[in-house]
Amino acid sequence: MLNENLVIEKKEGKTYPPLPKDIYQAELLDITSEERPTYDTRNKPETEQEKETVLSFQFTLLDGMDGEEKLRGRNVWANFVPTFLYIGKNGKNNLYRIIEALIGRELTQEEEVKGITGKRLNTLINKQCRISVEPKQKNDKTYDVITDWLKANGDLDSLTDEERENARVKKDDEKEESEEYSQPVNEEQQPPVSEPPAEQEVDVSNIPF
Repeated sequence: MLNENLVIEKKEGKTYPPLPKDIYQAELLDITSEERPTYDTRNKPETEQEKETVLSFQFTLLDGMDGEEKLRGRNVWANFVPTFLYIGKNGKNNLYRIIEALIGRELTQEEEVKGITGKRLNTLINKQCRISVEPKQKNDKTYDVITDWLKANGDLDSLTDEERENARVKKDDEKEESEEYSQPVNEEQQPPVSEPPAEQEVDVSNIPF
């Protein structure tokens, strides 16, 4: 039997306007991985799809203002990050840029040869860097997209335990992911899905290492 004093309340989903285009200092809150169809096979029947592991980096803002509203605690994600280091005609891929921004320097040749382990990536959680964020419009939605990662110019106050807990996306709150850009705004903050960047079209078998 229920407690008669129990009150059932209606909760409204939080809405978030697009972040202003700017460079923000952020803390890496979490890194997750998942298996997804490769870019070249994503439209094939499931039995013909090839799978690859991709990474998702969740960054939480430490500063920034939108008018009089503080943006500390807002989340931005980098999704579909490949699990290899690669330098192409457009320069270093996103994984390179994320790691180097968080460690504040370029990777050494020795580090590149040895490779980056999951254990090493986990040490980057709670580290700070600067991220360049730009709102992108696709169809009738606006998405916050990270366009670059830069080393931090000194550390700001880290997130408190309470702020980290509030920033984490709860399983019960997750929505079905859409095949769009990145974090949808004007909806609840959910793990976004990024459109696969051009760098993912690289044939990994041709990478010379």
